[in-house]
Amino acid sequence: MSNLAFFPWTSMLVALVPAFLISWLGAPIVANWAKRIGLFDLPSARRLHTSPTPRVGGIVLFVSILLVMLFTFGFDPKLYGVILGLIVVFVVGLLDDIYQLPPLAKFIGQALAASLVIMFGITISNLTNPFGGNILLAPWLDVLLTGIWIVFVINALNWLDGMDGLASGVTAIGSLIIAILSLYAYINQPDTAILALVVGGAALGFLVHNWHPAKLFMGDSGSHVLGFMLATLAIISGGKLATAVLVLGLPLIDVIWSAARRILKGQAPWSADLGHLHHLFLSSGLSQRQTVSIYYLLTAGFGTVALMTSSSSKLVALLIMVVGVVILIRILSWLRQRRRS
Repeated sequence: MSNLAFFPWTSMLVALVPAFLISWLGAPIVANWAKRIGLFDLPSARRLHTSPTPRVGGIVLFVSILLVMLFTFGFDPKLYGVILGLIVVFVVGLLDDIYQLPPLAKFIGQALAASLVIMFGITISNLTNPFGGNILLAPWLDVLLTGIWIVFVINALNWLDGMDGLASGVTAIGSLIIAILSLYAYINQPDTAILALVVGGAALGFLVHNWHPAKLFMGDSGSHVLGFMLATLAIISGGKLATAVLVLGLPLIDVIWSAARRILKGQAPWSADLGHLHHLFLSSGLSQRQTVSIYYLLTAGFGTVALMTSSSSKLVALLIMVVGVVILIRILSWLRQRRRS
């Protein structure tokens, strides 16, 4: 494994601890406010919870990340795109939590946030060739792939948020992996590591109240914020998208599989159902906590593999993950049918 560069532990703690505390202490305040004005996620046939639960936890995630980021970095011009994009995705997600926006409106908001990031110079620019060297992207392809990546990860986190503690825990693990990656000597980006720990701290603080049975849901406002930050961090941490793809492999594969499954059934790819991978785990007989714990272990495991291997090995690990998830989906689908019959 590559040696870690020197980094200031004090700065790391100043990023992680306040973000955790603001999120942890602020979540009950947001939950009580949501109860007073009636912003509940009501039980239904396609939802797993059995009692009305406040659904605007994204407010506390947004506030904790933004405040600590500004306190740590100030209005750094390098972060203008991140700050503006973060505000846009939060507003879009919050409006959806309150008014149930149509899919096209949400997509336009996500694309606008991605455009702001690109306008301020945060792009993929090149890809690591698993067989050696780098692949420099043409400007138009650079912009296109960056936009697709950000929108894709936002929606992956949005779809992942279907079970208590799932999206917040996976985000915390993913942020830690990105922070470690940023501290490798050949990347040496301590500021990126600090920003990743801000996101991870906010996610951990929220997880305290989001663990099953959840007292507060993050809603689209929260999943949009976390997805946007993870996607952006993956780009600025040396452009190591292979690491991010491995860390977020399960939700990313789930997005592709779920969209394809719905299209084959003649449904819109964004239509809601109980066919996601985490739902299959649940219907096979596992509890919510067991399912979420499996996600955590797999996310941490593949993240560790990504940190300890070369680019070519990451490609092999990714192929193994894809094949493994496809086999897992088939097994879980068979178990679901067997239990039903």
